[in-house]
Amino acid sequence: MPETALDLRLGRDDAERAQSLQRRMHSRLCGLIPSMGGLNKPLRSPRMFVEGAELTGVHLWSGQPAPKPGFYHIGGYGFLPFESRIRVLGETLERYAGHAAVAEERFPVTMASQAELAEQGEPVIAEDRLRLFDAAQLARDGFPYQRFDPHTPIGWVKLPSLTDSSEAWVPAQMFLLGYVPAPGEPHLVSAVTTGTAAHTSPDAALRGALFELVQIDTAIGHWFGTTDSVLIEPDSRLTALQAFLARHYTGLVKPEFHYLPNPDLPGFTVACLLRNPKGALPALCAGLGSGASLERAVYRALLETVGVHALASWTLLEEGEATPGPDRLSGMFDLESNVGYYATREGAAVVEERFSRHECKPAGELPPDDTRSGRQVARSVVEAFRSTGKTLYWADLTSCDIRDLGFTVMRVWSPDTLSLPLPSAPAAAHRRFADHGGFTNPQPHPYP
Repeated sequence: MPETALDLRLGRDDAERAQSLQRRMHSRLCGLIPSMGGLNKPLRSPRMFVEGAELTGVHLWSGQPAPKPGFYHIGGYGFLPFESRIRVLGETLERYAGHAAVAEERFPVTMASQAELAEQGEPVIAEDRLRLFDAAQLARDGFPYQRFDPHTPIGWVKLPSLTDSSEAWVPAQMFLLGYVPAPGEPHLVSAVTTGTAAHTSPDAALRGALFELVQIDTAIGHWFGTTDSVLIEPDSRLTALQAFLARHYTGLVKPEFHYLPNPDLPGFTVACLLRNPKGALPALCAGLGSGASLERAVYRALLETVGVHALASWTLLEEGEATPGPDRLSGMFDLESNVGYYATREGAAVVEERFSRHECKPAGELPPDDTRSGRQVARSVVEAFRSTGKTLYWADLTSCDIRDLGFTVMRVWSPDTLSLPLPSAPAAAHRRFADHGGFTNPQPHPYP
């Protein structure tokens, strides 16, 4: 009888892989995460795991003061410990990558005016793509941003396009999370992690970054624009989700899911509204999820909303249910005060009014899932940008220590889609709002 060669492989479950990664990232002395922990389950909520973490001292690289606790909004949520833990670790890598790329000078910054670059024949973002705020916003007391002037020098980085073989100069402060404007450089807008994703697979990281870009463009366009959402009526397409909700939300107010259509980009963006029984706080929380599958997008929206519920509970505990006046509503320049406001009874009524403009459809009547391979799905998103005339730039932000952990961090950015703004500082003059029915809603958005 011939000998049989045995190929032995050591397998590890998801929880063990997350624990192994945490052991390499979490250390008070030299870890990417100096501290992390979980929150207790709030009243009138299902049993879920909600965790948060603090990022290592990346502010020291740029000589900035230490941020307040929770500044980087690193959180993870799940019905299993692995789900919340791996999300915390992944978000840490996303935030860290944006700062490490600047500290390591992997994207050289050129100081010049837009007019100078254009005169030199350099491929530079057009002036009209960089005028984000209208005159009324810029004239407000305390407004954090300044008008773009094509003759004023700012920092630029050169990035490759994903839609063709070209390159272009884009403002460093819009693309690099860790970039600090030079002395005298006008502050045009705050860079956010929208369009950044970490994963063990480069293809999956790119796909996640693309869907996040589309998700925020869709959600911000819906909130400040005029398009209606679609209230999803569960049917056989969401059988697994219905069984899940029946198991975890017995006796609780079940979440409500709205499909938010994008004018011309593929994929599903879903908003989840989670209410407490009448009179209980937080009164309402909203979260987002996206992907090529409707059920997966709905589940991701649910997970984020549970995390928002925890953030809202903490904010209300610290600040109480204060009723903000007009000055406060026009001055929400962080991504926490808005969550606290919309968790109050007054704020919840604003969200209810916005989402009341919807039509109802069974899940089975929504667009079909994209069941192709992850790489093909990513290519379809890129092709949608190309076919609709949108520019799309990208960069691999993976540092050597992130790569050593087995992860890749990808970032994508487009001047033709909406990014996550500070709640009271939406890009009201952005050309993209025309595709969302115009900019008509002055209320700060509810998303963290």
